[in-house]
Amino acid sequence: MTDPKEIPHLISLLDDESSDVRKTVAKELEAFGPTLKEELKKLTLALSSAQEKCISEILNEHKRAWLRHVWPNWLSSIDEPAGLFEDYTKLESALAFFSKFLNKADDTLPLKDLLDELANRYKAKFRFKDPVRLARFLFKEQKMRGDENDYYNPQNNNLIYVITEKKGVPISLCAVYMLVGWRLDIQIEGCHFPGHFLSRINLDGRKVFVDCFNGGQVIDQKDLLNMRGDVFEGMENVLKETADAQTIVRCFLANLIRSYQIKDDKANSELIIKLFRDLDAHVSDRTISSLTPEDIIHFGKPAFEPGQCVSHVRYGYRGIIVEVDHECKATDDWYYGNQTQPNRHQPWYHILVHGSDQVTYVAEGNLVKDPSNEKLTHSLLSYFFMKNKKGDYIRNDNPWPETDF
Repeated sequence: MTDPKEIPHLISLLDDESSDVRKTVAKELEAFGPTLKEELKKLTLALSSAQEKCISEILNEHKRAWLRHVWPNWLSSIDEPAGLFEDYTKLESALAFFSKFLNKADDTLPLKDLLDELANRYKAKFRFKDPVRLARFLFKEQKMRGDENDYYNPQNNNLIYVITEKKGVPISLCAVYMLVGWRLDIQIEGCHFPGHFLSRINLDGRKVFVDCFNGGQVIDQKDLLNMRGDVFEGMENVLKETADAQTIVRCFLANLIRSYQIKDDKANSELIIKLFRDLDAHVSDRTISSLTPEDIIHFGKPAFEPGQCVSHVRYGYRGIIVEVDHECKATDDWYYGNQTQPNRHQPWYHILVHGSDQVTYVAEGNLVKDPSNEKLTHSLLSYFFMKNKKGDYIRNDNPWPETDF
């Protein structure tokens, strides 16, 4: 390895006129690995903008290499027994990895210490294990809030940044609330409410919801249903679901992918997409390992076909299948901008939604056969289907258009 004493000389060559020299020097600096950052701290160098940019990219690549290295360790933890304690442990472990990767400041405490400090502050002030009081403490007294001005800043998914800068997005603020509550023996669950992650708590024997993005506002289920029930008929079922560590981590990854794509940060978006796909592949491998031979024979065969009426498991709307893809054909921009990110490697369906002009693209795992047998209405129904004597919908030859996702 090159002597660390050569680092100042190597840095001076980053401004060389020859691109070959600059590339060779960059590789020499990369070879120092994580120790480069520590060596740079010992030096007092005035860097040019070109030198600073090059060194920043080298250090960022070291971070990406580190995250790629530790990610399989977290994936293997998914296979361990899952109780409430283990689920919070897995969640905090993954979010600590993300925070270390994202964090830019060297003088901040580790995530665990920051969460411990918040819990200790609460205990010093309040005697009772009260989730509403904790929400008021975090989002009123500590002034944590939703970042409306820079929503897609990747740092909003860094819990160290969220705690120190007192701002974040719905899911990161909920994660702080959940993990501080865990330390105080206050059970707080995650709820993957469409488009706006919420926390769910037990209040006087009934389930209510906390909107961490909007000041820790406590909302009754009936009010949520009134707000969104006209959009999603099955919202009541969504509100009953608990987002486990794996689901929350997938949401964080999807958030980061969207944020990096908006910033046109190709290197980081490609890395996070890889982590996301590794997670899906790991879960799929576990699922496949539990299949019987009969399951494997039918594995991957679409469960539905054009002309069948279906209902959405989460949102409850009815519709008719007009076209089938054996796996998701949407672009990454569409997929990661979706409310959820079901596994891409399963059949996906183009569906005409009953009672509207809407067409949706849905993964098979989110669909069930519609048991109602009630009449369907849609402006495109007669264009793609005709009915036989039994009243079944028969797909005609009109082609489904190439979808521009």
